[in-house]
Amino acid sequence: MSLVLLLSICAQAQTRTLGLYTDPPHDLDSQSNAVMHEELQRLLAPAGIEIAWKQLKDRKSGENFDLVAVTSFAGSCATDNWVSAVSTPVSLADTSISDGHVLPFFRIDCPRVLGMLGSQVDSAVLGRALARVAAHEIYHIVAQTAEHQEKGVAKASFSARDLTAVRFDLDVWSLTLMHPPSVAQAPGSSTADSESAESGR
Repeated sequence: MSLVLLLSICAQAQTRTLGLYTDPPHDLDSQSNAVMHEELQRLLAPAGIEIAWKQLKDRKSGENFDLVAVTSFAGSCATDNWVSAVSTPVSLADTSISDGHVLPFFRIDCPRVLGMLGSQVDSAVLGRALARVAAHEIYHIVAQTAEHQEKGVAKASFSARDLTAVRFDLDVWSLTLMHPPSVAQAPGSSTADSESAESGR
């Protein structure tokens, strides 16, 4: 019964626009970029979030969005820039935190994402993986929490399968936290410092 109630609350929530400011990722091909945009919107739609992609260099005064985030991409995102992942967990991305407050700035490490995907990565898979890493950081920013969930995009670590599977989503608890306070409830969460990649799965 509670699950049905939570889903009903999520479905009735008002859509908010997230202005996502970014510099163009280095060496990311057009197909990867298109898939990243499409997958990120798919992931955030159940949270009532619509993305407005904006380039930092084109930012204008007076632009107004319900939510704002700024992202950057470290390293080359070219699919032929693959380097084998290390055997220990590595951070694929990070979000800025100051005095316990989650700031709207995050960075994605393209070489580490590529290392998780392996030598046979194609453009579509890379775009999907980058979107899932971005959605994880946006979850922290919108929900204003450093906590993680036990499953889904908001869990503390990703496997290669999580990055490449046809479906991998935010769970209902994460979606609830991402809604405005008047809508969100406070489900239990598991705590971790940051999301990372789990090698060897």
